[in-house]
Amino acid sequence: MLMNLHVLTAAALAGADLAADDRNNVSSRPRVMRGVGLTGSVAVNDFWVDVFIGNTFVGRFRNTKAGAVQITQDQDMVRFPPLYVAPGDKVSVIAGVNAGAGNVNCMIA
Repeated sequence: MLMNLHVLTAAALAGADLAADDRNNVSSRPRVMRGVGLTGSVAVNDFWVDVFIGNTFVGRFRNTKAGAVQITQDQDMVRFPPLYVAPGDKVSVIAGVNAGAGNVNCMIA
């Protein structure tokens, strides 16, 4: 797992980088990204994030469960072929809309 983010609703605003305060968003070692999971907010599919490796767009991911529930690896993760994250590349998780009531959980594996 690269990052496991728990963001308060007040901080999950459109345009905000949810990974900005996570110390694992940049590393001096090479990493591999294999999936993204997103839960929280008020209703399923009412919140989404765009994930980037450096300036490369990885994808847009929507919340799969409402409420402040933890991510279930086999149900909530969107898996994809391994993506190389070069040393020094920042992983960004940019909120697309404001989150409703309830915290947001995002896992980058």
